[in-house]
Amino acid sequence: MLEKALSRQTIRYLNQVLGGDVVRVESVEQAEGLPYFLQDAYDVFLCELFGQKIVLACTKGDQSVSARQMDKHMQRLREQLQAPVIVALPKVAPGERRQLIRHDVPFVVPGTQLYAPWIGVILSERYPAEPRRAADHASPATQALLIWYLLHHPVSDVWHPFEEAAALGYAGMTATRAVRELLQFQLFELELQGRAKHLKRVGSRRELWEKAKPHLRSPVQRTLWTYDQRILGVPGARLASESALARTSMLNEPQQTVLAMTAEAVQIAKIEGIGFEPRAPGDAVAVQVWRYTPELLDRQKTVDPLSLWLSLRSDVDDRIQMALDEIEENFPW
Repeated sequence: MLEKALSRQTIRYLNQVLGGDVVRVESVEQAEGLPYFLQDAYDVFLCELFGQKIVLACTKGDQSVSARQMDKHMQRLREQLQAPVIVALPKVAPGERRQLIRHDVPFVVPGTQLYAPWIGVILSERYPAEPRRAADHASPATQALLIWYLLHHPVSDVWHPFEEAAALGYAGMTATRAVRELLQFQLFELELQGRAKHLKRVGSRRELWEKAKPHLRSPVQRTLWTYDQRILGVPGARLASESALARTSMLNEPQQTVLAMTAEAVQIAKIEGIGFEPRAPGDAVAVQVWRYTPELLDRQKTVDPLSLWLSLRSDVDDRIQMALDEIEENFPW
């Protein structure tokens, strides 16, 4: 019955990570009555998982299907076969993964990923986003300080970062580690002025940004959702993602508002009675939990443009990529 390689690998992987022989293929007969466009795009199997009927839709060939289109396909499969659906993919790029999760499409990549929140399972065993060692990535404090420098030091090429680290809430030891990383990545050179340690920029500000990019990550640690509109007034919340991009480009406002907050701000919101969902309801506010403060610019409703660029650079939407190009072009280097 499972003559296709992807379907065999998927069943084997699901049984491996979920334990035992929990996934059983029941039939493909009902799947044969599906519309042709679904039969052309997927090998569909009716299965049993933990005693529950599910549908496994394995993509065929190298066809490129957007997350939005795949979400519509999965809705059609759920309606016709009356069972929850998991789509199996041979591989998934970082931007595609994010879009699938944003559209709440359960998916599995054998040997690598399983996203199925309706059964309480979200696994990421190996994810080859970049062939770069974790040690080559800047810490959140280092990244925040570097972006702070680019935002607030348009002229000076000599910088004493410790006062600004304290203003951002980082202790002296954290600031010292951040300085060490900036020197390790050869973004600055150490300059001693008396007993004080200063950093001298290597190259222009734009060259600094380009050289730093491989060491910088998305500031987004995870995403939560809430129906409570009081979240919009929580101190420390800033418009992020497409909500912020719409304020600085020709991109339309998204249907779902996206905010950025620190984990501490989320805890304060919870204390005030604001509840959060682990899934993405369509009419809820998306709350990105950031690795560092999204308030690097004062008196603005949006996150800073460089952190915004980093949070969206893996997005596969051409409109968003064009808007990110505008951010770099218009930034006061």
